[in-house]
Amino acid sequence: MDVTPTSDPDLAALAVRGDRTAFAELVSRHQGKVRGMMRRLSGSAADGDDLAQVAFVTAWEKISTYSGGRFQSWVCAIAYRCFLQAKRREKPQVPLDAATEQTAPEAPVGLKQDLSSALNQLSEPQRLLVVLCTQAGLTHAEASRLLDWPLGTVKSHHLRGTWRLRELLSDYRLSAG
Repeated sequence: MDVTPTSDPDLAALAVRGDRTAFAELVSRHQGKVRGMMRRLSGSAADGDDLAQVAFVTAWEKISTYSGGRFQSWVCAIAYRCFLQAKRREKPQVPLDAATEQTAPEAPVGLKQDLSSALNQLSEPQRLLVVLCTQAGLTHAEASRLLDWPLGTVKSHHLRGTWRLRELLSDYRLSAG
């Protein structure tokens, strides 16, 4: 009887030996989180998808460095580093919130657009930690290691960012109840 590995570490071990099918399963399991994280950090669906693809190519190239633990945290760390590299290379652009203010439709915008706008109103550390911990599902300890920030700083920025998002999106809570 052939037993198919189901855990991320088992699939990663097969991928280390060159099993592309095992790695494809890992991509399938984690691409939603990574793409969502990259879209939120970059402020663009297209840029976020491109960065996620670069992150998974990099993960394939560096799969031998995976040493266990949560694969999701490992690949999100790679994605974050890809984001930082892209950010260093890009030229300054008009902030997303300024561009949307000029072209905002008169009709109410959807929750996704409001969430993107609300995220852009957070400080950079708050936005980063809301995306890493809430969107990508990293623990505070994992985000602390990834960013090389003290755990208390990570918790504080994540909590303040979450509170601020709730405040900014309070109209949705009132209309949902």
